[in-house]
Amino acid sequence: MQPVKSPAGSLRAERAEATRRRILSAARTLFASRGYGATTLRGIADEAGVAVQTVYAVFASKPAILRVLRDSVRDDPDADAAVAASLAAPSVSEALDAFARSIRLRWEAGHDVVAANIDAASTDPSLRPEVEAVLDARRGGIRHVASSLAARGIAADAPTAAAVLDALTMPEVFAELTRVHGWTPDAYEAWLSATLRSTIGEGSPRASTARTRGRRDQGAGAPPQAPAATSER
Repeated sequence: MQPVKSPAGSLRAERAEATRRRILSAARTLFASRGYGATTLRGIADEAGVAVQTVYAVFASKPAILRVLRDSVRDDPDADAAVAASLAAPSVSEALDAFARSIRLRWEAGHDVVAANIDAASTDPSLRPEVEAVLDARRGGIRHVASSLAARGIAADAPTAAAVLDALTMPEVFAELTRVHGWTPDAYEAWLSATLRSTIGEGSPRASTARTRGRRDQGAGAPPQAPAATSER
C-alpha cells in the first residue's frame, strides 16, 4: 500500500515545481536576451524573483539549467509523433507534410534553446562535447528520415535528401523567417512542406528527370503504331 501524501506535502511539491519552472523561464529569457556567457545565476534569480540560493539548491549550476532546457526541446512528444507519421506515411505529400510539421513544432517550442546551446558551446569549452553530441544526434535523425524517403522512392537518393533536409530545417532558418520577417509558424510550415516537395519530392528536378526517363523507356518498348489509313480516290 502506497503512502498517501498529505495536503501540506502536495502543496510543497506544487510550490517547488512552480519555482523550478520560474527559474527555467527566467534563464531562457536571459539566455536569449543577454547571451549564455553574460547571464549569471544571480541574474536568473532576480529575473525569477527568488533568492540566488534557491537557484543553487534547485539546479546547482548554469550548465545544469541549460541541460534541462535542452532536454525539453529534444523530448517533444508532438514533434516525435509527427516524425513517426512521416516515416509511416504512404505518399510523398503525407510524408513531407508530416516531417515539415515535426520541424515546425520543435523549433516553435525551442529554437531559442538551440541558439543558447550553440552560444554556450562557444563561450564554455567544457560544454562543447555535449552540445556537439546533440547536434550529431540531430544529423543522425535527419539521415534516418532521408534514408526512409529514399527507400520508399519519395527521394531520389538518401545523401542528397539528407543534405537538403539538414539545410532547410536549421533552427536559424525558422528564427530568421518568424522573428525577422514576421512569418507565422503556420506560414513557415507551409513553406517548408512546399519547398521539400519541390527539392526532394515529386516536384524536384531529379524526380522529373526520373519520370521523363521512365516515359521514354516505356515508349521505346512499345510496339510501333500502324500508319493511319488513307482513302483512295
